[in-house]
Amino acid sequence: MAGQGTIFLDEIGEIPFELQSKLLRFLQEKEFERLGGEKKIKSNARIITATNKDLWNLVQAGSFREDLYYRLNVATIKVPPLRSGNLIYRF
Repeated sequence: MAGQGTIFLDEIGEIPFELQSKLLRFLQEKEFERLGGEKKIKSNARIITATNKDLWNLVQAGSFREDLYYRLNVATIKVPPLRSGNLIYRF
């Protein structure tokens, strides 16, 4: 449904290892198959991911694919937690 749009995947570090290969295949080939479908569907959707875990540590532990890590780690934005006492946020 995203078509030419953007897909946001929150908590990417929680995706089971078995599903990571499917996400990697979509990122590489820009196509997917619907559940129960028989034909491949082309898509040009952008993927934005978020996590509160250190993905590199998950790679080292063997619970996150290294090739998927490098595909997703194009531009990283690290944001300190809002609970940090030394930061003041004003709106």
